Amino acid sequence: MIRSATGADLPALRRLWQENRHNFFTCGWEDLTDLLQTGTALVGVWPGEEAELWGFVVFDAPAPTAAPGSLADGALRAAVFDHNLPATASGNHLIAQAIAGLQATGHPFQLTALTREAWLVRLLREARFAVVDHLCLYQRTRHSLPTPADCALLRPLRQDELTTLGALDRLTFPPLWRMAKAELLELIFTCRVQAAEVDGTLAGYAAISLHPAQDRYDEAQAQLTRLAVHPSFQGRGIGRQLLIDSIAYAHAHGCYRIFLNTPESNPPAQHLYESLHFRRHGGRMLVLVFE
Repeated sequence: MIRSATGADLPALRRLWQENRHNFFTCGWEDLTDLLQTGTALVGVWPGEEAELWGFVVFDAPAPTAAPGSLADGALRAAVFDHNLPATASGNHLIAQAIAGLQATGHPFQLTALTREAWLVRLLREARFAVVDHLCLYQRTRHSLPTPADCALLRPLRQDELTTLGALDRLTFPPLWRMAKAELLELIFTCRVQAAEVDGTLAGYAAISLHPAQDRYDEAQAQLTRLAVHPSFQGRGIGRQLLIDSIAYAHAHGCYRIFLNTPESNPPAQHLYESLHFRRHGGRMLVLVFE
């Protein structure tokens, strides 16, 4: 049986996750309660055992868009399956039924999934997801830092610049990698966002988050979440200036291990990161899309 997931399923979900290697999560357990209320979440239940689950999948609600002809964007946030399932058909059915629920709304949408898990890639491709790109993961551990050129005025981004930020983001990134207004607002509240200004115009921005060490055996880390330069201002060194400034900010807070990711389809970004001693870290992640 397949049904909607509720908060009452959380204990069974935790057992399913702990007992099976086929699990995929891009969110924390603390986020699941909200996702069960706002997203599209389904569970597969063993016959006659309401509290025993064989599968779970949740997509966040596709973010609405005001742009004519644009697709609302959603993403796979979690999937876990009992590895003793007799066939993959049940897993396929769970994913397909979740997608059917979104299709029933009548609104055009696009779903993405980022994963390296072969079992999940197989299920998603059978559910008509297509591999459209790969995500390259980078890290930097050097303590040295070059001196940036003063190409632009760097300052903290203001919250009242959200509309301008959204316009810059749409011009800079292809549709798959654009952020919705709600995502950009969350970025402002969760990251240090530095703006690059040229002659009073927002020319670019960089967002970085810090993750302090949890204990003496841990190491403080930073994640470069976003780096964007308006197309009209590209090629002037502003992206490099923003990147160096973000690295310097991380170093000032004791974070010398800095992570970022970038699409394989964006060689100029990879060249910039590698020129400042970011190096590939781990394997590539597949980018799968369902429209």
